[in-house]
Amino acid sequence: MTEQKEWLEVPALDQWMTGWDNYHKKLLEQSVEKLKEFVFMNPAVQVVGEQLYNSAKGLKVLELACGDGRSACFLAKLGCNVYAIDALKSAIEVTKKRAEAFEVSERINVEQKDIDGWELEPESFDVIIATQCLQYLYDRALPRLKEIAEAIKPGGFVAYSGNILPHFETEPPIRFITEKELREIFDGWAFYSFGHDQRLRRPNDLRGYIWISAQKPKDEKEEL
Repeated sequence: MTEQKEWLEVPALDQWMTGWDNYHKKLLEQSVEKLKEFVFMNPAVQVVGEQLYNSAKGLKVLELACGDGRSACFLAKLGCNVYAIDALKSAIEVTKKRAEAFEVSERINVEQKDIDGWELEPESFDVIIATQCLQYLYDRALPRLKEIAEAIKPGGFVAYSGNILPHFETEPPIRFITEKELREIFDGWAFYSFGHDQRLRRPNDLRGYIWISAQKPKDEKEEL
């Protein structure tokens, strides 16, 4: 009997979804106190949090592919109202559990939903987080990032990260968004961080990463 999948049908391969699902299910076995320990925060999200430290209250945040919920809880703890989505049921469950641990459940709305295939209204969010997820949309990766840029309000922030070369071969190939493409999409934005590095995840598995934290130009009328 085939085991029923607990995630939505998305472009990412089932083998990847299974790996992420297993990771989240292990987190669900941990204690509430353990979930309050942040071992690592995505650098793009960390920098956005630093910029919002004294002005986050009530800001509207969208996180695509919230995963284990650490970014959503980090921003909610600062005072943001976060709408977090993920295709995995286990990711939704662990994000809710972590939100309870940090006592920020009232500021986080979590929903099982695809990160693509629905309209992002222009200038509808103060912050959008998209870390390590758009590349799995393949041909839709770059168009979706452009839609994200348009959906951020003037003066709002984006936190993005994704893989670049070197990376192991995949079939179909992951859609790496390059530094040149990022600079073109966010031309005119104020960059608070723009970095890339390489990490040896395990023997013979060297991977490249790129990330940005940037602020959209403010509306000239608001500055008058």
